[in-house]
Amino acid sequence: MTLKNLLVQVIIRFVFAILFISLAVDAVNTAGWGFMAIISVLFATSDVVKGVRMFNAYVKIKDSIDKN
Repeated sequence: MTLKNLLVQVIIRFVFAILFISLAVDAVNTAGWGFMAIISVLFATSDVVKGVRMFNAYVKIKDSIDKN
């Protein structure tokens, strides 16, 4: 996996997080805190956490490459 692929995966994670957040907001506005809203928030949280971790790994790898 190249650094470019890792960065693309980070961007995709954040895009999915935004999508799930918007679905959750729409579900809460329509029907309140139901099953779909809670599931959407859980998926969004998971995507944000994984995206941040992957971005941290990207920065560490890039820094180690730049030092050498």
